Amino acid sequence: MGEILKVTITDIANIADVSVATVSRVINNKRKGVSEETRERILKIIEDYNFKPSAVARGLVTKSSNIIGLIIPDITNPFYPTLAKGAEDAASERGYNTILFDGGNIPEKEATHLRFLNEHYVSGIIYNNFREISPSSLEIIKKSLLPTVFIDSKVELPKSKNIYIDNKMAMKNVINYLYDQGHRDIAFLGGPIDSYSSIKRYEGYIEALNDLHIPLNKDLVIDGEFIIEAAGTAVEKLMNRGLKFTAIACCNDILAIGVYAKFEELGISIPDDISVVGFDDILMARLLRPKLTTVQQPAYEMGKASANVLIDCIEGKSDSNEIKIIFDTDLMIRDSVKKLI
Repeated sequence: MGEILKVTITDIANIADVSVATVSRVINNKRKGVSEETRERILKIIEDYNFKPSAVARGLVTKSSNIIGLIIPDITNPFYPTLAKGAEDAASERGYNTILFDGGNIPEKEATHLRFLNEHYVSGIIYNNFREISPSSLEIIKKSLLPTVFIDSKVELPKSKNIYIDNKMAMKNVINYLYDQGHRDIAFLGGPIDSYSSIKRYEGYIEALNDLHIPLNKDLVIDGEFIIEAAGTAVEKLMNRGLKFTAIACCNDILAIGVYAKFEELGISIPDDISVVGFDDILMARLLRPKLTTVQQPAYEMGKASANVLIDCIEGKSDSNEIKIIFDTDLMIRDSVKKLI
């Protein structure tokens, strides 16, 4: 029939002299409301024009698709691409595609992404933000009919689906390990003060010090952003305060990398002068010299679990009750901590 032109679902509907909804019913193998004659005619047109229905076309009747959305806060942090790969791999295994959005921890940008996903026939959303959810994003999530899974955070919403680690216990393990190595003056380098993970890790730091009968010195605590530059600023503040400390517990590996860089600039040796511990166990942790002692957070496995929980909800294989999956962590002992006793 000559050159085949690229057609849309609307073109197919016009050629068949039926509604777009009727074509969508045929595409989605919904026989109700479509005669066998009309169905065969539409399928013949689809074949003749080599029409490949888009996910949106499939969703015109079902109001859903085999697409899930994933919102992460910072694609430049190596922890999140690993998490995203886990989610994408699990989704792909179950016949779903994934759309990735970087919310940038910017409330307006994040709300825009949430609105887009709610308006474009995705079947569900995996959501992460290491800050508190903004009022605008929270309102969209509350009103949404889409199932939503919260990953690497814990959200207090009715029947919420949360996948995370015990951040408090993980940091307690860090401080206990440093204590066992003879460290008593331990600085804490945290993230944003409204970050769920940073708050819980700080609570773990305080609780461990209390259990070990070490007085809390708030001058050894610095909050900031989860970026390398913030670590350099924090180290300068600690040094300017003239306080004695033999170790720094960092809230993530990005901060630990920043500490390494600043210490090198200042001529401070790790671990001979000051010991450093990170959190996350990104690939760079093993490439640093000395190799970084850090908490291994199972980002890939958490990503896979989030996609499987979400798809179970989409496919009606999970009840509507609250779901909590708490992953274990491991302290990866390498070369960045000096034994003092």
